[in-house]
Amino acid sequence: MKKPFQSLSVKVTLVFFVTAVAYLYGLTVGIRYLIGADELRETIGYYQTSYYDYMLEDIQYPPNTGKAEEVVGQMPFDMKIVGTDLDWTSSPQFIITDAINFELSTLNVAKIKADIAEGRAPSREGVEAARYKNRTYAKIPYGDYTIFLVTPKMSVAVQRTYIVEAIIAITLLILLICYALVQRIFRPIKLIEEGANQIGQGHLEYRIDVKQKDELGSLAEKINQLAVNVQEMLAAKQRLNLGVSHELRSPLTRARLEVELLEDSKIKEDLLNEINAMETIIANLLDSEAINYGHKKLKLELFELSEMIGQMIQKSGFLSKSNIAFIPLDRAAQVEADKTLFEVMIKNILENAIRYNPAEGEPIQIRVEQMEHTYEIKIRDFGPGLSKEDLTKVTEPFYRPGQSRSRQSGGFGLGLYLCKQIVEAHQGTIAIENHEETGAVVAVTIPKRQNQMDNA
Repeated sequence: MKKPFQSLSVKVTLVFFVTAVAYLYGLTVGIRYLIGADELRETIGYYQTSYYDYMLEDIQYPPNTGKAEEVVGQMPFDMKIVGTDLDWTSSPQFIITDAINFELSTLNVAKIKADIAEGRAPSREGVEAARYKNRTYAKIPYGDYTIFLVTPKMSVAVQRTYIVEAIIAITLLILLICYALVQRIFRPIKLIEEGANQIGQGHLEYRIDVKQKDELGSLAEKINQLAVNVQEMLAAKQRLNLGVSHELRSPLTRARLEVELLEDSKIKEDLLNEINAMETIIANLLDSEAINYGHKKLKLELFELSEMIGQMIQKSGFLSKSNIAFIPLDRAAQVEADKTLFEVMIKNILENAIRYNPAEGEPIQIRVEQMEHTYEIKIRDFGPGLSKEDLTKVTEPFYRPGQSRSRQSGGFGLGLYLCKQIVEAHQGTIAIENHEETGAVVAVTIPKRQNQMDNA
C-alpha cells in the first residue's frame, strides 16, 4: 500500500493548496500594505473626519438633544453626549465603562497630517476608537462635551462572527474539492496501473477501459495493443510448436522402423535412445499445448490423493528405487481431478527432484497438507537449488537450469512446463522457490473440488 505522500493525487493537491495559501497570504499582505499606506489612510481619514464634522454641525453647539435624536434615528448607531451640564444617551443600554480601551485613531492622525500639509486647520484632532464585545466605539471631543458613538445600535443583538472558523471551513472545503477533482483527473492512471499488473501477471485477455481521448487514453490504448500483440505472438508460437510436433511424428516413426531392421549394435542402441528422446519431447509438447489450448478435456473423478501418490511411487520402478520420503495426510484427502494427468504432474516433479538430489544425501520429501478449500503438495529436494533467473523461467518450455544444459544431465526442458499447464487446467497454482537451508521446493496448490473456484 502506498504511503500518503507517495500518491500523485496527494502531491498535486498539496501543490494546489500551497499555491492557494501563498496567493491568499500575498493578497492579505498587499491589502494590509495598502491600508497602511499614507495616501490611502489620508483619504479614508479625510472622509471619516469630514463625516464627523457634518454630524456635529447637525447636532449644533451646545449639543441639541432633539437634533441628536434625529441623527440617531437616521443612522445605524447610538449616541451618548457627556458634559458638565448634560448627560444624554439615545439608549439606556449605552454605558461607557473603563473596560472600553479607546485609542487615538490612526486614520484621524492621517487626516490631521493631510490638513497640515494642505494648509487647512486640522479638525477632530482627538477622535479615538475602540472595539468591545463585537461593537465599534468612537470618542469625539466637542468643546466642553464628549460625544460617544457605538455601532451597531444597543437594541440590535450582536452575534459572534465566526470569521476564523469560516475561513478554515472554506479552506478545507476547497482542499476537498481540489482533491476530488485531482482524483477524477488521475482515475485513468489507477486503471492503467491495474491493467499493467494484470497483463504483467499473464492475463493477456485483460483490457484497460479508459474512455478519455487525452494522453492517458492514448497510453491505455497502446498498452491494450501491446497485450494483443503479445497474445498473437504466443498463439503463433503455440501453433508452430503443434505444427512442428505433428509433422515430426511421421518421419520419426519411419526412422524407428528403419533402425529396428538394423542388427543389434551400439549404434542401433544410440539411435533408438535418440528417437525415444525425440518422441518424449513431442509427446510432452503436444500434451502441454493441447491442455493450454483447451483441446484436451479433463476427465474429472474423485480419488484419494495420498493413496494415489503412494501407489504411484510403489508401482513406478524408477521412483520405487529412489530415496523418497512420502508424508501423507493423517486423514482422507478426496480430490476432484484428472487422475492420469495428476500422476504425470507428480511424477515429472519427482523425477526432476531426483535428478538434482545428491545420491547419498537426504531423501526427497513429498508432503500433502490440507487447507479449507485446497490441498497443497510440497516436494523438496536437497540439491544445489536454483538461481534467481532459473526460478523465474524454469516453467517455460525448453528451458533448462544452468546446471543441466547438457542432455546427459537428463530432461528436455518440458517437464515443469507440462506440470504448470496441468496445474492451471485444474485452476491451481505452482510455485518454485529455494529452501532457506538447501535445495528447492515445488509447491502445488489445487482446489478440492473444481466448482469451488468457479463459485468463489
